[in-house]
Amino acid sequence: MTPDLTIDDVLDVEYPGAPAWSADGRFVAAPVYEDDGQALLLADAAGEDAWRFRPADGHVAEFAWAPDARPATVAVATDEGETLLLSADDWTPRSLDDAPDGATALTWSNDGDRLAWYSDGRPTVRDLAAGETRTFDVPDEGPYLADGRMLAWRDDDDLLAFRFVDRETTQVGVVDVASGDLVWRTDERDAASGSPVWLRDGRLVYDRQGGYSTFRELVAVDPETADRTVLFREEDDLGIVSRGAPRVSPDGTRLALCLPLDGWDHVYVLDGDGDRTQLTDGAFEDKGLADSAPRWLDDDRLVFASNRNDDGQRHLFAVRTRGDRRGEVEPLVETQGSNVHPRPSPDGERLAYVHADRDRSPELRVRSLDDDPSAAGTSVERSAVVDWPVDPVEPELVTVDGRDGMEIPAYLIDPRETDAVDDDAADLPAVLWVHGGPMRQMRDGWHPGRGYGIAYTVHQYLARRGYVGLCVNYRGGIGYGKEFRQGIDREPGSELDDVAAAGEHLRDLAWVDEDAVAIWGLSYGGYATLDQLGSEPELFALGVNLAGVADRRVYEDWATAEKYPAPVSGLPRRLGGQPWETPAAWDEASPATDLGQVDAPLYNFHGTGDRYVNFEQLDVVVEELLERDPETDAALEWEYYPGENHVFSNRRTWERTLRTIEAAFERHL
Repeated sequence: MTPDLTIDDVLDVEYPGAPAWSADGRFVAAPVYEDDGQALLLADAAGEDAWRFRPADGHVAEFAWAPDARPATVAVATDEGETLLLSADDWTPRSLDDAPDGATALTWSNDGDRLAWYSDGRPTVRDLAAGETRTFDVPDEGPYLADGRMLAWRDDDDLLAFRFVDRETTQVGVVDVASGDLVWRTDERDAASGSPVWLRDGRLVYDRQGGYSTFRELVAVDPETADRTVLFREEDDLGIVSRGAPRVSPDGTRLALCLPLDGWDHVYVLDGDGDRTQLTDGAFEDKGLADSAPRWLDDDRLVFASNRNDDGQRHLFAVRTRGDRRGEVEPLVETQGSNVHPRPSPDGERLAYVHADRDRSPELRVRSLDDDPSAAGTSVERSAVVDWPVDPVEPELVTVDGRDGMEIPAYLIDPRETDAVDDDAADLPAVLWVHGGPMRQMRDGWHPGRGYGIAYTVHQYLARRGYVGLCVNYRGGIGYGKEFRQGIDREPGSELDDVAAAGEHLRDLAWVDEDAVAIWGLSYGGYATLDQLGSEPELFALGVNLAGVADRRVYEDWATAEKYPAPVSGLPRRLGGQPWETPAAWDEASPATDLGQVDAPLYNFHGTGDRYVNFEQLDVVVEELLERDPETDAALEWEYYPGENHVFSNRRTWERTLRTIEAAFERHL
């Protein structure tokens, strides 16, 4: 019998997150997603001796290594509300705090004597020597999603910067740790501020955006005098596409970040006066993920991920930031696949990162910076795919002809490459996967992130059952330059035309049954699925909607109250105004408008604890489809998963979802 993949094989694949080194460089750690939540994966500096820490109750929510004064100490917050302190030498946990909402944004003071976090929404500091915990009487963090950086200690540890919410937008403030006084704060109405970080001269730098995301500033302020300097400003009527909190150099004088000022995301450095230096250039993007920023290797070099070798891959490089060799780029990791989250060790001799490729799901890897760039690093724990009974199907890069002539990249997974399907097989069913974001990108092999890594793994499973797979990178995604990213702002709806073109591409393949093509997607991909079934009712034979938006008005009302402030919402800009100003545009952008035309089976899944798309979107889908022509007999199924998040957290939820999806494909395709 031909060895086969199972849904258990799909769900056994694990997903490590961004690594971090202990202050003495003896240990490296990363969160790794197991069945129902995260554990903490740890290893020695060489990546050869690995182990895991799992809390007695719940899972690891986040962790933070202490600075030099406590070189092997790590703080861990659990999803059950406990904050723990551990030593990497013996791993005996000590409880610091236990609160219903738990701790978020763990941030050590520079001297290692204190640990800050948010407790019940407010900045809190634990003095480890005194054993005392103090929560400051300042505005709380509010409902919006967290920034990449929420808390920041000044070098002298006297002041703590924090992000909070007031006037229905995000603000930045500074509290005097000794007195508890709020010594400075922003007071915005029409902009959102966040991601605070300190320069060595005592000024605070924060990110400021607004105008429906048509401008972005990096602002430096002296909190004691309120003197304010704009270090950088970017404006674009089509919307700002730069993302990622800047990183401060070890000497505290410069900021590193990626900016698309020449049409592609490249590495830049800003000094304390706002003088800007571009370090890389070319028709490629120098970032690994949408929110990535380069990391300082030392005061002279930065480490970054780039797709300069291949649009669908990422390799790691270092660039010189000053002197005669400024702008000189050196390859560090050029193994095939996606190499992201580069983290140099404190001594600058090693690099930890996450690797994924055609043959391996994401792995945490460690390597010496003296190694040949083409050599594979040490896998801290090897991918579960290595133990599969069959080899993965290698994706094929194909070009989809967009309806307006633009070339749209996609990855084809051909089941005829397996021994489960004959080479001359015809009339095969096909499934189109649509990623979320839209500022994401499917890769040449496994995606390093869990949400899209799961989808890619599912397509490997489906290929063994005779389903052709196509993962489309539609307009709005990263990896292909600013013009591609802004395509959905320049021509709203063009990304949905790209998805339709991808469906047509599948239907036109000689060995695909044109009447057996399905579409599925998560988040924005779920939105696209709903749109296609209503606006292109003859194109797809079945749809699977995972946490997709059905009604843009309902979503915007919820999102600007719970997810992000109104000044950074791009929807009013993209649709020409607020819903009451341009109702026709909002109708056209909402799949709910055409759900009455859906004549194909539709399967829907949404978690009620979703922080990215409100689960009431599924209410809209169900209500609209139940009002269809009663003679419509297309299957309609939906599942609300209590407490589940955007990318379902529990293995049992995924198992139920995937078995339902597989049964739907077998029944309707």
